[in-house]
Amino acid sequence: MQEKQGLDDQNNETEMTDFKASVVAFEVQKNFANKFFSNKAVAKSLIDDTSGNLLDNLYKLLYVFTKNKKDSEKTTRNIIKIAIKIGMLQRGDKFSREEKANLVQIQKNLRTVAMTLISFYQVDHTYDRNFVIKYLTELETLLKNLISNHLTDKSVGRVEQIFGVVKTPEFLDSVYVPKKNSEMREIMGVVVSDLNCCLEAGIL
Repeated sequence: MQEKQGLDDQNNETEMTDFKASVVAFEVQKNFANKFFSNKAVAKSLIDDTSGNLLDNLYKLLYVFTKNKKDSEKTTRNIIKIAIKIGMLQRGDKFSREEKANLVQIQKNLRTVAMTLISFYQVDHTYDRNFVIKYLTELETLLKNLISNHLTDKSVGRVEQIFGVVKTPEFLDSVYVPKKNSEMREIMGVVVSDLNCCLEAGIL
């Protein structure tokens, strides 16, 4: 019995660590570039090591929450796909002046969300679930409005799938409510460190 438990734990550990955001990002970027772009301006990777670390650890957080490798990979892959497609549309100068202004607003909103998530983790008794959900809902709407003229309904659906997981009370409470999920809390510590690195590097 103990041996079986040990094997299960080992399998879970493998499933939690065998996802690599950088590999997924390379595949997505290559496929999207082949379909929509011909110049080399979009060839440079849009997911750097700092972003890759954040996405890898976000996958681990999702995996511990869902206990499902397929679902966790789907959510993380969708984040990568949307981020890369927006980045490539921007690099290919496909956005109108109004859309560029919307993109700036998305970046500001994303930065606010990141700083809020860090603060709620580092400062006890500051967690405000409704505040986070409000900003995440606004971010979802802004993203959908930005991509709707350039990408398919499938991509809009990907945005909805992502936020359908991360803005739920159950997910947020599992990260921030003390003793609700100690394993998620521990991984969130690494995610917070990654978020700080992204903020310092100007990625967020």
